[in-house]
Amino acid sequence: MKNVKITKLENGLTVVSDFNPSIETVFCGVWASVGSRNETKELNGISHFLEHMAFKGTTTKSYKDIAETIEDIGGDINAYTSKDHTFFYTKTLKEYLETSIDILSDIIQNSIFDETETSKERNVILQEYYSSLDTPDDVIYDYYGETAYPNQPLGRAILGTDETIRSITPDMLKSYIKTNYCADKLFLIISGNFDNEKVIELAKKYFTNITPAGCPPTPNAKYEGGYFIKNKDLEKVHLMLGFEATNLFNRKEVFCENILCNTLGGGMSSRLFQEVREKHNLVYTIYSSVSNYSDTGHFYIYTSTVPEKINKVIDATTNEILKITDGITDQELNRAKVSYKSSVLMSLENSTARARVLGRQMQHFSKHIPFDESIELINSITLDDIKNTAERIFSSKLTVTGLGKCNEIYDMEKIKSKLSK
Repeated sequence: MKNVKITKLENGLTVVSDFNPSIETVFCGVWASVGSRNETKELNGISHFLEHMAFKGTTTKSYKDIAETIEDIGGDINAYTSKDHTFFYTKTLKEYLETSIDILSDIIQNSIFDETETSKERNVILQEYYSSLDTPDDVIYDYYGETAYPNQPLGRAILGTDETIRSITPDMLKSYIKTNYCADKLFLIISGNFDNEKVIELAKKYFTNITPAGCPPTPNAKYEGGYFIKNKDLEKVHLMLGFEATNLFNRKEVFCENILCNTLGGGMSSRLFQEVREKHNLVYTIYSSVSNYSDTGHFYIYTSTVPEKINKVIDATTNEILKITDGITDQELNRAKVSYKSSVLMSLENSTARARVLGRQMQHFSKHIPFDESIELINSITLDDIKNTAERIFSSKLTVTGLGKCNEIYDMEKIKSKLSK
């Protein structure tokens, strides 16, 4: 990403341009550094609700106009909400860039949040919420968040609850976007084939009514850990074991955690997959993952099995955790490095992935970090680095969440004892 340019407009909006002349398309997105962790308990789910409603009509366009304008030119328009950001985006042929900027600027600045459309979309969001309740691996992740980050916005579900979804009104949406979608939290990100001077002209032309800088700060989060079991009549027991990880600003440690995660449970050659699934045939799915935020992070393992085997799964999993704290092999380190570098470099081939990387970098570092710097950091990681990272993570506070027929599952102290050498 050698052709990245960053321009801050007089109104405070930051334009990030990633020029790639080898393709005929252009990705256009508005990254808002606002997600579910910016919500109060009473407004839980409003970031996601707003994401839906942004497409439901503005002062100049109906929801049908928005959809038809993009589809008539063969483009795509979409959005998603996460814990710490929301991303609205289009992808079109390069000649339709102005259309994309027009649409995206309109929904960010001029959404009307009509009463009728809000009521209609509330029913759609409730259906999405109810569908998630029928998906145990979604439900347990929400339980895990509430347990690892109790009574904190970061620990709450992105979708919200039945009660909060039903309580959100058009006035709440208008107030939330005015308060939180400020110039200092918005980035216009363009990736693909375009003229940069034209992009700046269009940004100045269309983004004329954004709220000035001065959004309330994002609430801090603190990993706490804990134990939560929910008995439910399911065929399988779903289990998550979690630990504290570092924040995004410890960049080398973030890479170390991802290499550790890859080695422990990142693929078919990982230790957990080989030991728990292939050797002992105890599970169908088992993996590890790590999430890093501006102020905290967590490393977790997810799996599921039949109730009578859950403690054998815990035995095998905790045994692998103990073994990996003694270190990994040269072969595992090299494999993980190659895998990580491959995923980084392959993302360069996709304008959507490139834009997401740029959005995350701008939100947290206020600059573009060249991939060469990341590759250099990855190459510098040693076996001792991974050993130290494993010892730090797996000696941190434990989070245990279980969902299903959990009557026989180990208690917290028993699992802790399994993790003690």
